[in-house]
Amino acid sequence: MMDGRIDFVNEVADWNINRDNLRYSPSLEYSLLDEEVNEYMEAGITGDLVGQADALADIAVVALGGLTKLCNGNVLAVQDILLAVTAANNTKSSTKDSNGKITKPDNFVGPERMIRDILNDC
Repeated sequence: MMDGRIDFVNEVADWNINRDNLRYSPSLEYSLLDEEVNEYMEAGITGDLVGQADALADIAVVALGGLTKLCNGNVLAVQDILLAVTAANNTKSSTKDSNGKITKPDNFVGPERMIRDILNDC
């Protein structure tokens, strides 16, 4: 922990590891994420900023927990997957489409190959 902050990846991984919670189930992960997304939508409809922040944080924790399970508790693999996605996203342009989404250049290369290699090593 540096300057009072937690290492988010390790914190979530430890939570799952300490509870022997490393069995990956896509249907369970979908259900957990769906519940949190619904909470986010409800908070958004009512304008509840605290509820929105809580739901977004819960979505991040659940998604990271799912990655931890998918990687059999291998925190370095989880970090590598996150870095692969971030590296790919960093090659996107700075322009936005009409919905406000950052656009991909024609030569965009997604992170899938790197993720496949990482998962094969888990």
